[in-house]
Amino acid sequence: MTRSRLKTEQRLIDAVGSILLEQGYPAVGINAIARRAGCDKVLIYRYFGGFDELLLAFAETTTLWWEVDEIITESAAECSAIPLPDYLQSLLNRYVTALESRPLALEIMAWEMSAQNCLTQRLGRTRSERGMELVKRIRAYYHQPNIDIGGILGVFGAAINYLVIRTRKQSQQYKTEEWWRLQQTITRLLQAYAD
Repeated sequence: MTRSRLKTEQRLIDAVGSILLEQGYPAVGINAIARRAGCDKVLIYRYFGGFDELLLAFAETTTLWWEVDEIITESAAECSAIPLPDYLQSLLNRYVTALESRPLALEIMAWEMSAQNCLTQRLGRTRSERGMELVKRIRAYYHQPNIDIGGILGVFGAAINYLVIRTRKQSQQYKTEEWWRLQQTITRLLQAYAD
């Protein structure tokens, strides 16, 4: 490939991300992407094969999702000193932080709620894979087969996803109040589950 083509491909990929971040998913389209990248929309078809393929290239070349090591920072030995409900609480707090630090991923997650395409499906797969790895590691650390760690994190994770997406463009004061209520609920439910 020529250097010019590589630069144009990167501009098109970057345009997807900047439009998503600035205007949200409804604004993402072939014409808008081509305009933002400063090139003819024909190049999207020539270089990528079409809109879906461009979205897939964006997903493959952009770091959108958290890593397991970002959520689980303790070793197995360190975890043994922390009661499971307390540990799950701290993991969920880290998960919130990881999500809030990725506004582009939040826009794609919002898009996923209303439409399915290559990008939302790819992110969904990545999210599922990371979630399964997270649960696998926690199970290995805690060896408590009677506690459904995957179910607990799945329910709370879904609530967190919803709230983060819903409040992503709202004032900090409103977000703080909403998060406080969710945090209190998670704490009470984890304590009740552990008893």
